[in-house]
Amino acid sequence: MERRSVVNKVFTPADPALPMNYPGFVFRTLLEDGYPEEALLAGTGLAAEQLGDPHFRCGFQPLRRLLRNAIDRTDDPDLGIRLAQKFQPTYIGLPSYAAMNAACFADGLAVLTRFFFLNFPAFEFSVSSQQPGLDPDETAIRLRSKFPFEDIEYFGLSSAIVAINGLLKAMLRAETVATRAELTVQRPAQVAEIAAGLGFEFRFEAAENRIVFPAELLDRPLPGSDPLNHARLLGLCEQFAQEMTFGETPVTQVIAVLEGTPSLAASLTDTATALGYSERNLRRQLDQSGTSYRKLVEQVREQRARALLSGTTQPIKAIAGATGFESSSNFARSFKRWTGLTPKAYRDKALLRGDSGR
Repeated sequence: MERRSVVNKVFTPADPALPMNYPGFVFRTLLEDGYPEEALLAGTGLAAEQLGDPHFRCGFQPLRRLLRNAIDRTDDPDLGIRLAQKFQPTYIGLPSYAAMNAACFADGLAVLTRFFFLNFPAFEFSVSSQQPGLDPDETAIRLRSKFPFEDIEYFGLSSAIVAINGLLKAMLRAETVATRAELTVQRPAQVAEIAAGLGFEFRFEAAENRIVFPAELLDRPLPGSDPLNHARLLGLCEQFAQEMTFGETPVTQVIAVLEGTPSLAASLTDTATALGYSERNLRRQLDQSGTSYRKLVEQVREQRARALLSGTTQPIKAIAGATGFESSSNFARSFKRWTGLTPKAYRDKALLRGDSGR
């Protein structure tokens, strides 16, 4: 089948781009558990009927408030993990069916890379074996949020990782797939108890949000492979992708530019020019997305610093330069502000954690 290009416009948290697959599931599940509808919907501007409408889409902020209400009402900081354990892979819809019908695991992951945004446009999904901190026999699925999740970041990322792992197990019809999950958020107090039943290790304060699994699985044939059905489902995915109005966000665009610079030295003016914005317009777009250029530079610096400290043996002075700092002392001050640790302490902790996981 000829692959058609998918051209989507940039969107912000205010745009009605997010479907009800997961929010609707959260709402239904908590209603069944006895939590009152009024409390879950308070301040969202949403109606129960909309959360059950497969055609309804809304902006990010109403859903963020819904999930915040859910966490507060249940008083469960690990609610994202608990709910995701009940989330069936088939709830993801067309992309999951197309992935399950692929010839091998790598082909199925390629389908998800292309079409995950159909049902989860707030996340960027990619697969790589070349990320820092991975062993030669490991591959990872990297997840990035397209908006600042802030107070629901742990909920959103942990639930996405657990739900995706459920899909991977369904694709392979295997009891276990992931060997570990890594999250950039700080370690929650009670997570050990719930994580123990997942079948893989959770690591926190990492450089990336990702699911790590054995690279040897990539070539494994899928038990549900069906070439004819796979081609039909791919065609439907392409059709829906063409109809999608929204694609990237200003946040992901800026991060991509920053990550492509050797020392994160791109100025706001240079980045705006590279993306086809005026400087003023880019500032406005980022403001509407709940962030700023300075915050994104800090975010990418922190992620790069974490990755280089935990995944390489480069001297700290070299890492300071690679993250745009003029001196090691300035780098150390910023890194401690980000993480609460000095660069050396963070590296020592990462090495200890890596050794204990082997």
